[in-house]
Amino acid sequence: MKKLLISFLAIGTTLFQSCLNNDYLERLPLDKQTEETVFVSYDNFKTYSWKFYTYLTAYAGPTAIKGGPNEKYIFDSYSDNGFYGNPGSENQWVWPEKVTVPSTDDAYSKPYERIRAINIMLDNLDNSQMNETEKAHWRSLGYFFKANEYYRLIAYYGSAIWVENALKDTDTEVLYAKRTPRTELAAKVLEMLEYAKENINPDGDGENTINREVVCALISRFGLFEGTWQKYHNISDGMTYLQASYKASTELINAHPTVHNHYDELFNSEELQGMTGILLYKNFLSDGKGHNMTRYVRTSSHYSEISSDGVAAYLCQDGKPIYTSEMFGGNKETGDADVYTEFRNRDYRLYFNVCPPYKVNSPTATNMDMSKVTNTDDPRDKEFIDLMAQISNTGGSTKTLPALQWAGQILREVPHFRENSYNMGQGFMTSYGGYYVWKYYNTVTPVNSAGSVNSTDFPLFRMGEVMVNHAEVAWELGQFNQGIADATINVLRKRAHVADMKVSEINASFDPKRDQSVDPVLWEIRRERRVELMFEGFRYDDLRRWKKAEYMNKQQFGVYLKKSDLEDERHMGDSANPSNFKLKLDRDGDEGRIVFFSKPVGWVDRHYLFPLPSNELLLNQNMDQNEGYPRSNAE
Repeated sequence: MKKLLISFLAIGTTLFQSCLNNDYLERLPLDKQTEETVFVSYDNFKTYSWKFYTYLTAYAGPTAIKGGPNEKYIFDSYSDNGFYGNPGSENQWVWPEKVTVPSTDDAYSKPYERIRAINIMLDNLDNSQMNETEKAHWRSLGYFFKANEYYRLIAYYGSAIWVENALKDTDTEVLYAKRTPRTELAAKVLEMLEYAKENINPDGDGENTINREVVCALISRFGLFEGTWQKYHNISDGMTYLQASYKASTELINAHPTVHNHYDELFNSEELQGMTGILLYKNFLSDGKGHNMTRYVRTSSHYSEISSDGVAAYLCQDGKPIYTSEMFGGNKETGDADVYTEFRNRDYRLYFNVCPPYKVNSPTATNMDMSKVTNTDDPRDKEFIDLMAQISNTGGSTKTLPALQWAGQILREVPHFRENSYNMGQGFMTSYGGYYVWKYYNTVTPVNSAGSVNSTDFPLFRMGEVMVNHAEVAWELGQFNQGIADATINVLRKRAHVADMKVSEINASFDPKRDQSVDPVLWEIRRERRVELMFEGFRYDDLRRWKKAEYMNKQQFGVYLKKSDLEDERHMGDSANPSNFKLKLDRDGDEGRIVFFSKPVGWVDRHYLFPLPSNELLLNQNMDQNEGYPRSNAE
């Protein structure tokens, strides 16, 4: 056991510590004789592999390492979609002085730890008593998980050391190796996934396990990521990866041409088993632990917010942007509109991701007693209460208004601001910018229970993602047309109550706010991806692979409002004093958009990749640091 731990020290000091404390290593001593005893039958390999499923992170985004909820990633706080609304915690990537070289980092060490566990299984396949078909199945499963860990390392660091087998302390040529070049490493990842697609049991090992379709979903995801990264970062044309993604997503769309008819139920249901379009999901109650996300978004700890730019990305129901749609009642040049006008006639996904505006009268301490709630005299305050009652009336969706805070207290209105001057004594479910992100809000979990176990499932691979992958990769390959739009984007738009995309109608003037360097059709494809996957942890990786991280250089704003609307007794108490108004606006006068953070310093291109931990570079002098970063902060 001692030799085993020492042999891996050069790959990562954090990994060394984790091995010392890793339960499965302590339970299964890894000398040769024990391995021969443990890895014998099909069921032996099945039992050992169950821990690999814990490597698939929920509530943290597809390439994030740390377990959820990792709010800054899952809620796209490191992107143009929004920000982390906690003073001093703004997006670090557009404040370059905030980025330092860590001494250790789970993003580096965890994948290697997991790769070692996977390699132990792979190394023992040939000596098992299984037949060749069974061996190929478990090799495929190992390759799937190993590929996913290398995908993370590529996404974070650009390249990594390839480790073929479980290492011994004599394997110095690997322990002290240079990083494998990105092109070579990415090719190995795709090779493993293609093998897995052809050799894994098509049905996996039962319900909600890795099967051919899940492998195809990962190929669809990785192929698009790596193909576009290599293309837009001028490494290669990316064709091999784009074609692999296209082929895999085509197979999945042919098998699953439809999606579940209710967007919200994908993220707030206690049972995703059998739901249309769900390929693999995380069942948190299978280990009896559950999660805390449901309660989290109903407390004051939820700091991630959407920006006005993120809200503007949602189309109107006629399929046009707010800047050209006749259904948008605000200023078509600036997008400015009071929050009721801004939310009216929009993509339903906006309503399920961001709490619509409303206002009710109720005693401050009312808990779930709707009989004490009355409407205001302004009919606009009730408009979205009625709408949410209509569109949340099926299956497991519980997104009705007024919203309930974690303890069951009725939230009297949205926008609901953090500043004590106008939160009406209700400190929970607040925001600085005025928009409240509630994608994972539901009332399935019992209220008034700080330690309650949240029991909703989380989709790890779903057809909504595959469809936007397919639309984008088809465009990159020059194959996007109305037929593909109908099979992908328009399937999703029907669920969102948005008119179909008509490819022939999209021209240079379709969205006047478009990035002019991006083709108009591609811009709309990327928009669909943005809103379909909003707050699932994809946007930051998308901006990096497109080499468009400069989108984060924009100053981000909140809702448009009149200051005078909040300078009343309802919001500020009997001693209402206009001088207590603390929210800043983007212009002089009584009305404008809320400003929370100052204009960012600006994106620096070295941040397209993360810095390698300094301890790893100290241990392995052959390993280079990513461009633009020092080997340690002392340099």
